[in-house]
Amino acid sequence: MTQLNIARALLVFGFLYGLTSLLATFNHIGDPAYLVQAEFGGGQAHSWYHALREAFGDIATLVIVLFLFFADAKVRQPVTWWICLVLLIGYYLPYWAGMPFLDELAAPSLQAELNHIIQAAFALAGLFFSKKDFFKPVNGNEQAA
Repeated sequence: MTQLNIARALLVFGFLYGLTSLLATFNHIGDPAYLVQAEFGGGQAHSWYHALREAFGDIATLVIVLFLFFADAKVRQPVTWWICLVLLIGYYLPYWAGMPFLDELAAPSLQAELNHIIQAAFALAGLFFSKKDFFKPVNGNEQAA
């Protein structure tokens, strides 16, 4: 098994492990427990709209990163590795970015927190393990970092 295939396996495992979080986001849609206060001017179900936007944004991120990882070697270049890094930071950072400011922005349980840590660790390990394949020469042309 090549280093790239190991990196792909790590990434895919992280994404698959995280499907429970993604499905939880979809399950918020239509759940009366996820309504906002009646006084909110955007309508009580507006939070469902945000859950839908988040879920589809997450799916787009996963599809793009998977495409770049499994595309032809000509596609795997330094710039596409950096794109993957930015996308994965944007995908995983919200799990923890709000915690210092509001307790309500933390994971709702230890189980959810562990899920977030495991999925991020495997996906990011896959990304960093793949770096050599994104930065190696293609057709004799040296790639810049």
